[in-house]
Amino acid sequence: MKMEGDIRVRTHARYARLYNELKNFVVGDSHELFYVCACLGYRASRQQPVGKNAEERFWSRTITPFEWATYYAMLLQESDMDFSAIQDDRNVIARVEEYANAGMEIILEELLHDYVTCDQREIRLDRSLARELPKEFLHFIYDQLNGEAQKQA
Repeated sequence: MKMEGDIRVRTHARYARLYNELKNFVVGDSHELFYVCACLGYRASRQQPVGKNAEERFWSRTITPFEWATYYAMLLQESDMDFSAIQDDRNVIARVEEYANAGMEIILEELLHDYVTCDQREIRLDRSLARELPKEFLHFIYDQLNGEAQKQA
């Protein structure tokens, strides 16, 4: 695989401010939050198209090889191991964007609902309430992983 670096990865415009506010707070960079969101969306079998409200968030060159491998694995599993599903990195990213948007909705529903304020255009983090959010975020991810491990046992 090439792991193209010149693709602009998109999210729903409504999440723009939230991505910026969570960056360097609960995650290091946007691609890391996107990865977590994509994994959550995939795990829940939920997709949410970016559609016309797409906003470019980061360059694909910031995606690590491990993250690319995960995205390829998602699409291979989804396509019953049809390798044509991962031949075009632009198509891979477009599909993963749908999982990431759904994953952000999961994070909002299950974790961030008490830490954000929303209006029609954007979602904002209320920093006065979010002092413990980095720790809560880690607990949330741990619980998601632990819940999955228990399902498989």
